[in-house]
Amino acid sequence: MSQNPTGPRDQAVGHQPENRRKLIPDSGQGTDTPRGPVVISSEPVSWRLVVPDDRVVLFSGDLCYRSTDPYAVRITFRVDDDTLDWVFARTLLIGGLLEPVGAGDVEISPSRHNGVDTVQITLKAHHVYAVLEAPARMIAAFLKRTCRAVPLGTEHRHLDLDQLACRLVQDLG
Repeated sequence: MSQNPTGPRDQAVGHQPENRRKLIPDSGQGTDTPRGPVVISSEPVSWRLVVPDDRVVLFSGDLCYRSTDPYAVRITFRVDDDTLDWVFARTLLIGGLLEPVGAGDVEISPSRHNGVDTVQITLKAHHVYAVLEAPARMIAAFLKRTCRAVPLGTEHRHLDLDQLACRLVQDLG
């Protein structure tokens, strides 16, 4: 067992890359021609808050991808009646399935908990941070659906630059 600042984990980050490689979405699938706006939502994902004293804190969160914002993935966490949204790069989440990635507010890495491959996401805001963990298969299934809708490398074709320019001009005026 290895130790990190957030508590024990079953296995050090970066092990079993050959098994995790099959989780990565195939960017050749899908179409690179925009068909109109697409919204992809995950089934509710059970997230585990990683705490140093081995307490288990579980809560629900949903992943959402919109082809109108093709570079981003949104996670909406639900705790009681409150929600909290985090938005970050889709490629960051894809990379985090295989190896530690990210710097700044979001860091993502593969992990293992109770014999299950997981994805660990560290969210930072000022001097506070939270480490969350979810099953890698659920994250990978969601990401595969996003890549079928908007293959990696074709995101720019799904941006509406005219609409973006109008919004910028309106915000300035």
